[in-house]
Amino acid sequence: MYKKKIAGILIILIIAGIIISGCSKKAKTSETVEVPSEEPTAAITPAEEATPTPSLYKCGLTGMGIVDEYTSKLRPIAVVIDNQASARPQSGLTSAEIVYEMPVEGSITRYLAIFHHIEADKIGPVRSARPYFIDKAMESNAVFVHCGGSPQALDDIKNLKIAALNDLKNDPCFWRAVDRSAPHNLYTSTKLMREVMANSKLENKSAPEYFNFSEEFTEVDGKKTSQIYITYQKSYKAGYKYDENDKRYYRLINDEKQKDKETGKEIKVDNIIIEKVKAKVIDDVGRLEISNIGKGSGFFMTGGRLVEIEWSKNSRQGKTTYKDLKGNEIKLNKGNVWIQIVPEYASIEIKE
Repeated sequence: MYKKKIAGILIILIIAGIIISGCSKKAKTSETVEVPSEEPTAAITPAEEATPTPSLYKCGLTGMGIVDEYTSKLRPIAVVIDNQASARPQSGLTSAEIVYEMPVEGSITRYLAIFHHIEADKIGPVRSARPYFIDKAMESNAVFVHCGGSPQALDDIKNLKIAALNDLKNDPCFWRAVDRSAPHNLYTSTKLMREVMANSKLENKSAPEYFNFSEEFTEVDGKKTSQIYITYQKSYKAGYKYDENDKRYYRLINDEKQKDKETGKEIKVDNIIIEKVKAKVIDDVGRLEISNIGKGSGFFMTGGRLVEIEWSKNSRQGKTTYKDLKGNEIKLNKGNVWIQIVPEYASIEIKE
């Protein structure tokens, strides 16, 4: 009997030992925690980070890329800008895609700045219209922005049904600055002009087209030229000086670099066109008639080189075309364009 009890106790101890051993193994196993690996993430290389968003659309005035279709179809805006000494430095010219410099009475000049997709918070000083300014605005189907004008210009705006914004008609897109005296203190902005245009249903739905642009930067087959100067009169000397590093021209006014009043940025230009014209005085105020219809000669500069060109325009509404002496329409490098309308009395100086 005693031996049976001992044997029973031994069996119980053996079973207990087996159970404890099993639990111990399970406990040790549970202490080893396997951490699941994170889902692999695709590595982003610096090249992938720097890849720009492709431009699906282009500005017909500069050849530059535009990402969204709506912006590419904005209607151009042509603003008459003062160039008297009291108006300098001007505001907004660095944002314009095309700028014309044209003579007015007294051998002084004014600008017609064409704005498309680049915004400008302050543009001006805004001044009055002349007929040949309207002709240039019509070439890109731009809304014409001004403050009054000569009698003929105001008649033209009415008779030709020009889409226009006029401060003297109280179009609400202008303001007077307090740091300058009238008439050199009237300003506008692309935001305000486009708001008025939208309310007046002056926008359109077609992208503007004007120049032909090279896909890659091109040095035209012409004379190497680093500087050019156009003197309208003693205090109205426009100039351009080529920068080999930027491959652009610094715009000069009376031999000084021209800058934006608001930002202090120097005005740089990718393409320069010089359009020689005839001009004559037509009234006792000294207003001019410019022979911008027909044909004439001129120069084209880009990439540090100059070629002789011929321009032609068939009608006031027609586009001016510019061709080299072989009859080929010029191709511009992508970027902004400044066009000098140069009458016979002005002088042109070219430096290599």
